[in-house]
Amino acid sequence: MKSLTLIFLLLFIDAFPGTTINDKDLKVTSYNKKKQHQKAPKKVFIRSFKGLFEVFEEASARTSGSKNDRANRTTFTSGTYTKMGVQISGVDVDDFQKIIDEAYQSFLNQLTSEGFEILSVDEAEKIDYFQGWTRVSGGASSDDQATGFVMITPKGFDYLVKGIAKSGREKGTFLDMAPKISKELGDVYVADVNFIFPFVDLDADASMWTNSSSVKANIGYRIEPIINTSDANQQTSLTGFVKGFGSMGASETINSQVRFISGNDIGNNPFFDAKVELKKAVYFEDVFKDKKIKEVTQAQSDMFSKTGYSTLVMVSGEQKTVASHFAECDQQKYVSAASGAIRDMMDTGISNFVSMTQD
Repeated sequence: MKSLTLIFLLLFIDAFPGTTINDKDLKVTSYNKKKQHQKAPKKVFIRSFKGLFEVFEEASARTSGSKNDRANRTTFTSGTYTKMGVQISGVDVDDFQKIIDEAYQSFLNQLTSEGFEILSVDEAEKIDYFQGWTRVSGGASSDDQATGFVMITPKGFDYLVKGIAKSGREKGTFLDMAPKISKELGDVYVADVNFIFPFVDLDADASMWTNSSSVKANIGYRIEPIINTSDANQQTSLTGFVKGFGSMGASETINSQVRFISGNDIGNNPFFDAKVELKKAVYFEDVFKDKKIKEVTQAQSDMFSKTGYSTLVMVSGEQKTVASHFAECDQQKYVSAASGAIRDMMDTGISNFVSMTQD
């Protein structure tokens, strides 16, 4: 009897896995002006569906060399330069692709089971707004959209971008034009579903007092609320979250969110907005082997006795240390954490959306 009870318990756990993200970590928006849901057709145009997975980050610090003359000696102190690059190990693009493909299929299944029709990109690209835009086929990874990250879109999912720069980065608009798109499509719901997974933060420091430079890596695998993809704002540490946010346009920021909007109100605002986003980053424990990595370069000093004649000192250049590190993770735990976080956000987002569209 005990064996049967245990079997049923294990089946229950597998069928209903625990949550990765708690309700307290989520901000839920439920805005429905003038009963917009009664005007909107039961159709959803999925404008974006992607995951950004950090695979590499680097940072550097330096100090300048110096010369100190005293009565009987001259001291030369070298400059220092420390650079660290941390790359993820244990997971690869195939793992990321599987995570996003399964999430996308689940998203489609949940919407269609609730009676919603998915509006194809073939129909969407006919409207005036999308004239001249570029159609991109999903399922191909890209490392051009945010430095250090790989962007993954689902296989079989085509989407539209304003253009593609020579660097390979997809162009967007300064303002989020989803309300205008919805209006031109007859008030259909426009969905944006995105998730961001960094794994490391680097802290670079240079001190003239200790004549040293250092770079510290804090391994912190998480789902992040927002990423600033602008190179100009990513400063020393490549992830550069939220830095310079006030000056950025919609195309330079990506939010982890599950969002459905409909209609176009005054000021390019939607009449209907069902959104689930993160209040703060949610960290996943015991996925990576190491928690901290540090590299330090100490300056070298040489003293030369003064003589009655001129002395020529040959200096070979600044001392330099280039560090390369791999952050090893447990593949199953990494995939489970990302898949669980996506599942929890999508379940909450779709539940919120469906409840708002019911009379």
